[in-house]
Amino acid sequence: MSQVVLRSMRAEDLPSIEHIVGRTWNYEDQVGVATAVRFARIDTCNCLSRRTFMRVADIDGRIAGFIVANDLREPRRDYALIARQIMTIARLALSREGREGLRMFAGYERADARLRQAAKAAGKRYEGEVVLFIVSPEFKGHGVGRRLFGAAMDYFRQRGIEDFFLFTDTSCDFGFYEHRGLIRRCARNVSFSLNGHDQTLDMYIYDDATSHQLERYGVE
Repeated sequence: MSQVVLRSMRAEDLPSIEHIVGRTWNYEDQVGVATAVRFARIDTCNCLSRRTFMRVADIDGRIAGFIVANDLREPRRDYALIARQIMTIARLALSREGREGLRMFAGYERADARLRQAAKAAGKRYEGEVVLFIVSPEFKGHGVGRRLFGAAMDYFRQRGIEDFFLFTDTSCDFGFYEHRGLIRRCARNVSFSLNGHDQTLDMYIYDDATSHQLERYGVE
């Protein structure tokens, strides 16, 4: 495989990133193509609109993966992406499967909020969040994820962020976080229906200390 180059996101990356997000969550297997594209756009805009850090893994001009992080002490909002998200939500509201999708996203948001409340009740006060972390399937097993995660840990170190967390669920490769020694802090399930199919996901918060990650894995 050619060399992996980590770089900042470019404006022209957005369509490819949305495509990778949609493929990762298998939206086209659950709803029509147009609705799947809009689901992926909502996910992408929601995550990227609050980023304070992002790195794209580039291999020969192809996006192999990306990671998005947020310094919770100095929140940022990208209003162009928020506007893109709002317009997409308005279009989804016009169809039945679109409205089902909006209810699904609302369920995710409620579950995330309850997970944060449970973590807070357990005494956790986070300074950083890994908001979105994806490696394209064809590039897994080549160290792309390790390099991206290391870049986010180095960003946290430079910002003086020690305690960080991330949301994940059973549709994701959460074994990566187990392997890196992150702690599963709390869990909750969320149920929803798409096109007549009832689904349930277990959702988790994982957390750790930046210093622990860097001591164990360093930065490549």
